[in-house]
Formats: sequence, C-alpha cells, structure tokens
Amino acid sequence: MKKLLLALLLAGGAYAAYWLVVLQPPVRAYRQFADAWAREDTPAAVALTTGDAAKRDAESRILRGVVLEPMEAFRGSRNAIESREGFADGTVLITAKQFVHFDPPGITSGIGGAGVAEVRHVARMKKTPGGWRVVEWKVEFLEARPTRPGR
Repeated sequence: MKKLLLALLLAGGAYAAYWLVVLQPPVRAYRQFADAWAREDTPAAVALTTGDAAKRDAESRILRGVVLEPMEAFRGSRNAIESREGFADGTVLITAKQFVHFDPPGITSGIGGAGVAEVRHVARMKKTPGGWRVVEWKVEFLEARPTRPGR
C-alpha cells in the first residue's frame, strides 16, 4: 500500500512538473500579451511578439479598433483558454476567449464595468532565446453586452 501511494505521489509530482515547465510557459506568455493588448499598452504587447507580421498586427489591431462598441473606461479583462495545440516544429497554437470589461460613455460603474466585450484570439507561440513570443496572431470581435441587464 505504501509503495502504491509513493508511486502515485511521484507520478503526480512528475505531471505537475511537466505542466509547470512544458505546458504553462506559452500560455503564460500569451496571457501577458493579451493583457497588454487589452490595456492598450502597445509597446508591451509588441515586446511579446517576434517577426514583422506579428509586430505589425499588434500595432495596428488595437482594442478600440477591434471592439465595435464605444468604451469610456477599461475595467479589466480575463482569458479563458479554449484550446492549446503543440506542433512538431515547436510552436504552440493557443485559442482563447478574452472578456474585456468596460464602461460605455456616460456610465460609470466603478468596479467590474457596465459592459463586457468578448474577443477570440488565435495566437501561434514560439520559444525564442528571450522566452515564448507571439509569432502569428489573429483577433476577432464576437459580441458586447451589458453586465447589468435591464439598466
């Protein structure tokens, strides 16, 4: 019984290490990129890219140009990873939905935002000497809706 428990603990530890060292770094880098993009911190978002196409997309596809809803104040964002796919060339394709909380003009919510916009990101990540970077990125506006229906 003790040997079985030890084997399970070792297997769990090995999986946790694999998850932290192999699976999570590209996802963490993507989350940093998406957060910088949502805050409209273009220099920070561009710093997390590599290659001319990705840099150009990060500079030209700013949040307020993608979200087809007027925004007065940014109130934060969160990401939901929909899929993560690894390829033989070492790249990782991440598909995620980002929820951007905001206040439309004339409404001040203080916390959380009076509206939420959903945006889908498809980002190809590549490990570089400087860490994981976005090499290809597409963003698509899905919808915007109030967070407090009936108001």
